Formats: sequence, C-alpha cells, structure tokens
Amino acid sequence: MDRVYAMETSIQKITDAARKFMDERGIDTITFRLIEETMGCCVGVVKEIEPLYEAPADASQYLYFKVEGRHIFISRKIRIIGPLKLTTEGLWKKRLGLSGVTVPLLKDW
Repeated sequence: MDRVYAMETSIQKITDAARKFMDERGIDTITFRLIEETMGCCVGVVKEIEPLYEAPADASQYLYFKVEGRHIFISRKIRIIGPLKLTTEGLWKKRLGLSGVTVPLLKDW
C-alpha cells in the first residue's frame, strides 16, 4: 500500500467491543505509539504498538483522526498496511488495538 495513500486513510470501523470498552471507561482519546526496546545482544530490538488513553505530548509526530467524536492519534513510525479498524485485544487484560498496522522492520520503509 502506498504510504501517502495510507496516511490519508481514515479509520474504517470501530468494533462494538472497542466502543463498549471506551464507553465503560470514559475513553475519548487514544494514542497508539511505537515502543522500541533493545533486548540483549542476540535478540535485537523488540517493537510493539502500545495504546495510551491520552493525547501525545507532541502531536506533530502523529496522524490524527476524529471518529465518532473520539480523538485517535497514530505514531508516524507505525506502518499502515491496510484499512484501519479500532478493536479490542487480550483475553485476561483487555486493551484497545488497531488492525491494519504493523511495526516497521527497518528504520526507513
């Protein structure tokens, strides 16, 4: 998917489970940031997309979407690969997730 096209894409759907999760917790702002941790000499760098339920301190490094009155920020470091959908993930400890994205494998993609 072309990066410019992907960055202009809006969030296509908020699942019912994600909507319920946000409503029950009073969440109206979500930030998806990229975490990069160095893990020893042999493992390398581990990357994860983490949801935070607040706006980023510096929003210039994030894509911004307003969907159903909710503010959603996605780090520009996160690679968009398809239609975006706000979901929930986890069995024991639920959290918001974002499908249609992946962590970048290389610095410049």
